[in-house]
Parts: sequence; C-alpha cells; structure tokens
Amino acid sequence: MKSVPIISIQTFWDIDPASLSFEEAAEWVILRVFDKGSLQEVLQVRDYYGSALVMKTLTSQISILPRHSILLAKALFQLSFKDFKCLEKKPFQMLF
Repeated sequence: MKSVPIISIQTFWDIDPASLSFEEAAEWVILRVFDKGSLQEVLQVRDYYGSALVMKTLTSQISILPRHSILLAKALFQLSFKDFKCLEKKPFQMLF
C-alpha cells in the first residue's frame, strides 16, 4: 500500500488535511498540488496516484490551468500544449 503524500499547510491552507480523503478527492488534490505545491509534493502525488491518472486529470481539465501548472506537467510528462484540453479555446501564450 502506498503511503499518503505529505502535503504542507501552505498547499492545503484552506482545509484540514486530516479530514481529506486522498482517494475521494484525487482530482482536487492533483490540481491543488500542481498549482500551489512544491516539486517534492508534486512528485509524491505523482507516485501516489500514478502518472496515468495525474496526466489524465491535468490534460482533461476544461477550465484554464495556471501557466506554471501546465509548464510543470508538460516537462514532467513530456506532453505538448496540444495535449491540454483547457488550451483548445485559449492557446498558451509564451511571455518573454
């Protein structure tokens, strides 16, 4: 059995982590950690849920994901911008 990821209070600032079911709230946990979490937390979540579920959760989102979440997922899983459903209506803009 995989151990539950250890997520900081900074990432779960608005909930009581003890009351969270990592199985029932998988999508929410993945999205929150990719948005607010550290790289270590992201890697723990990937290991806990598996790459397939994490990629599916991130790429199938219709609502816009934060830029840093998209870039992190793209690098971590070797994805392209075309893989993200949220970018179909509003393409990713590179800012220099």
